[in-house]
Amino acid sequence: MDIDSKYIEELQEQKAMTWLLGEVIKISSNIDSFIGLMEVTTDMLMGVMGLDTCTIWMKSDNGFKSYSRGIQNENRFLSEESSDFPTHIIHVKDTCVFDTKDEQHWFIQGKSTKSVLLSPLNDFKNKERVGIIIAEHSAENYFTNSKIDFFGSLSIQISIASENAKHFEEERRKAQEEVRAKNEQIVESVHYASMIQNSLLPDMSFIKKHADDAFAIWKPKDIVGGDFYWFAPTRKGFCAVLMDCTGHGVAGAFMTIALNQMISRAFEDSGHGSASEILNKINAMVKDTFYKFNKYDNLHAGLDMGLCMFDQESRRLTYSGARMSLFSHSQGITRELRGANKSLGYSERKKKEQEFEDAVIDYLPGDAFYMTTDGFLDQNGYEDIHPFGAERFVEAIDAVAKYDFEKQRSEMIKRFSAHKGCEVQRDDVTVFAVKPL
Repeated sequence: MDIDSKYIEELQEQKAMTWLLGEVIKISSNIDSFIGLMEVTTDMLMGVMGLDTCTIWMKSDNGFKSYSRGIQNENRFLSEESSDFPTHIIHVKDTCVFDTKDEQHWFIQGKSTKSVLLSPLNDFKNKERVGIIIAEHSAENYFTNSKIDFFGSLSIQISIASENAKHFEEERRKAQEEVRAKNEQIVESVHYASMIQNSLLPDMSFIKKHADDAFAIWKPKDIVGGDFYWFAPTRKGFCAVLMDCTGHGVAGAFMTIALNQMISRAFEDSGHGSASEILNKINAMVKDTFYKFNKYDNLHAGLDMGLCMFDQESRRLTYSGARMSLFSHSQGITRELRGANKSLGYSERKKKEQEFEDAVIDYLPGDAFYMTTDGFLDQNGYEDIHPFGAERFVEAIDAVAKYDFEKQRSEMIKRFSAHKGCEVQRDDVTVFAVKPL
C-alpha cells in the first residue's frame, strides 16, 4: 500500500470514528433506558468499526452483566449475567491492547480473535470503575493508536451516558412506584366506596317480604356506577324505582348517593302519593340542587328514572318514567310501556315545565314487571355489532318468563354476556324485576 492510499484510508477511518462518536453522543441524549443504550452502541461499534465481537461488561448486583454482539452469533444482541468475571481485567488503568498470546481467556468470545482492546468505563461522580468495553478482531495489530484514542474518548461518553440512563431509569422507577402506590390508594378507596354504594341498595330478602318475588342485576361499568335501584313498602303495597344517573364510575356514584336522599325525601313529602308526583318533586330537587347556584357551564347533572307504585290490595300499578320503559309480562305476552321523552334535571327549573304523567295498569296474579337502564339495551355485540335493544329485551323476557326469578336473573345475564362477547361493557347495566302479590 503506497503512502497516499494509506493516508486516505486513515483519514476515512478517522472520519468514521468521529462520526460514530458524534452519533453515540446524539443517541445517548435521546435514549432513556440503559439496555437501549447498550443495544444501539454495540450495534454501531460492530458496523462502523468492523469488529468481530463487541462486549460491554458492567457491574451489577449479582457480579457483572455483559451486553454483546458478535459475528459468531449473527450479530444478535445478547445480555447475560456472570459472577466470575476476572476483576483484574476491569481495573486496567487506561484504554489498551490486551495480549492474548500467552493463554486463552474465557471472556474473549471470538474463536479466531487475534486482537483485543480493553477500554475502561468509570463512574466519574463516585470515582469508581463500573465496567469495561472489550473489542475483538481476527486480524493481528488491528487496533491502531487512532483506534485506541477513539475508544478512550468513546468510553468516557458511554460512561456518562450510561450513568445518565441509569439515573433516568431510577427516577422513572421511583415515579412509577409513586404512581402505582397512589393508584392502589385510589382503587382501594373506590372499592370502599363500592361497599358503601352496595350498602345503600335495598336487600333482596327485604324486598321479597313485601312482594311475591324480585331480582336485580347490578353491573357497574367500573367498580362503582351511576345506576341505582330503590324500594320502599307502602300501606297497600310498595314503591320500586330504577335510576340511571349522569355518567358512570365515581361521578355517577356521587349522583346516586345524592339521589338516594332525594327520592326518600320526595317519597315522604308526597305522602306516598302517585308515581308522577314523586318524579316531579325529584325533578325540581335535582334542578335546584345542581343548577340554582351553578357556576359551571359544562355541568350535566340529571338522570333517567322509572318508578312503580304497586297497590297490592286492588292489584293496580301506577307507573311514571323519565326516558325509561316498563316491561310487563302477563299471560305469556310481554309489553313495553314507554316513559316520557325527557329526563330529570339537566337544566335550571323553569316557571312552566311539562310535568310527568301516570300510566295505570291493572295486573293479574303472576304478572311480572321489568325495568332496565340503557346500559343493557345499548350494549353492542361482538359478532352482532347492533345494540341489544328493546325488541331483543322483550324476546329475552318471553324466553325466561317460565322460570323462577332466580333462574330468570341468571338467564338474562347469560343472554347479555353472549351478546356482548369480547366487547367492552359500554355503560353501567342494571335490571330490576318484581312480581307483586
